[in-house]
Amino acid sequence: RHSGEDSMAAIAIGLLGAAFAGMAYMSVRMIGHDTSANVMVLYYAVMSVPVTMFGSKVCIGSWNVWHGGGNLGAWDWCWMVLTGLTAYAGQYLTNLGLQYETAATGTLATCSQIVFTYIFELVFLHELINVWSILGSLLIIGFMAIVGILKMKDADETMRETVAGEPEELALLFSAEHHNRYDCRMIDGSEPGNIA
Repeated sequence: RHSGEDSMAAIAIGLLGAAFAGMAYMSVRMIGHDTSANVMVLYYAVMSVPVTMFGSKVCIGSWNVWHGGGNLGAWDWCWMVLTGLTAYAGQYLTNLGLQYETAATGTLATCSQIVFTYIFELVFLHELINVWSILGSLLIIGFMAIVGILKMKDADETMRETVAGEPEELALLFSAEHHNRYDCRMIDGSEPGNIA
């Protein structure tokens, strides 16, 4: 069990990390989809190496980021490799999503990792069920559902406005009858805009 002070410190550090993550997500959004998501993952890794070494010196008093690594067994190394692979996949997919969605919506979607982390803790680490964790997970899922519904509603309204504003163009695109009339009118030499 952790003391109350340790828990508050962990929460404060987590909030600080979330703030920096939000800035990173905003940067990805500003870069846009002209740059590959893999490139941004590479730059994360390049910057993480010196920062991790500095953090290791500050926190544990050693520049050796492999502090205590000699005690790792085969299964520990497998878990570390799996951690790296899943972290890469998660970061790549997050960057890819942020390139095509607003930073606010993308960041809200990444909050679902809290829910998945809690589920994995219950399944693999056999953590005790916490009422507050369950309520927080439900709150996150609820907000994500609301955002998804609003997005779909906005998309439907945009489509309806397009249909109402451009009937002739949509008729030409989706109606075989109008396509046939268009071909006939063009053969006769009449104007395409006069199609009934």
